[in-house]
Amino acid sequence: MNYSTSVVITTINKPNDVIKKIYSLCTKNKINFIIIGDKKTPKYPKKFPLIDLKTQKKNELNISKLLPENSYSRKNIGYLIAMKNKSDLIIETDDDNMPKRNFFKGLELKKKVKEINGPKWINILDIFSKEKKLIWPRGFPIDLITKNQKVNFKLKEVITPIQQRMCDGNPDVDAIFRLTNKNLDYKFKKQTYSISNNSLTPFNSQNTVWHLLAFPIMYLPSFCTMRATDIWRSFIALRLLKNYKWNLTFSDPTVFQFRNYHNLMNDFIQEVPVYKNTIQLNKIINNLKLSKNPKDILRNQFKCYEALVKNKIFDKEELELLYFWSKDINKIYNKLNKI
Repeated sequence: MNYSTSVVITTINKPNDVIKKIYSLCTKNKINFIIIGDKKTPKYPKKFPLIDLKTQKKNELNISKLLPENSYSRKNIGYLIAMKNKSDLIIETDDDNMPKRNFFKGLELKKKVKEINGPKWINILDIFSKEKKLIWPRGFPIDLITKNQKVNFKLKEVITPIQQRMCDGNPDVDAIFRLTNKNLDYKFKKQTYSISNNSLTPFNSQNTVWHLLAFPIMYLPSFCTMRATDIWRSFIALRLLKNYKWNLTFSDPTVFQFRNYHNLMNDFIQEVPVYKNTIQLNKIINNLKLSKNPKDILRNQFKCYEALVKNKIFDKEELELLYFWSKDINKIYNKLNKI
């Protein structure tokens, strides 16, 4: 590969087949694998690169001592460690996503792809699905799921520092979809699309590529539900991509998900803020005036969170964590302007 690459996951499980496969692929391809443990994570055999809770709290990162335990947002530590290791590219996934042979392919920053234009909200799973049955991604406004979307495609060269890859099997849909559909087993098209900056669609942390340009905006919030954290992050990241005329892309399935057990009613309860506040959140951040200077990316991100705290989407405690994330980023990349 032409990049210094890291793969980051967080887990509370023992080494399963997915973790073993990722470890094997990373070893074979000389790629840095970072496993972030939590309070419930069992002890691992020494060969696995697990960073346990005790080790996390001893490192020099400002954020590591403040992040809550038993939280998916501890993944932030993995991102920062990858950055300190001088990675140019970070791939994040989860411990129930089995990588396919193409897992490390199609990662270029610049791509010539079909750009999707059309309505303000794009249902990306509907475009990728091979089936005629209605499907939508977690984070898509539920009052829009039955609306017909008329889209058109235009070949375009884009800079795409955030790339969401599809997931076959059990994709990242919301609890409403899971409660009303059984035995999910989807196959998605092998295609790459960029999203027009005039449109919106959520992306998640299930199988996502981040290039150096977008590292500062990888921050996963802690003071929201864990079914909202990566969705809220995605909309803030999209706002910043749009600001710099970069694009989000979606591409071929590179994992197959064997989903861990979830209590679907608990998932539903945790997703209620997403159902209620998605459209409002985007209105708030899209009305902000942001700096066009890429060196101000941390300042722009902080401004988005300040506005969302003011409008009670996030608790005010989020700003303290984000402040320390920004301090950690500034230590690693000292050319970025401080907040």
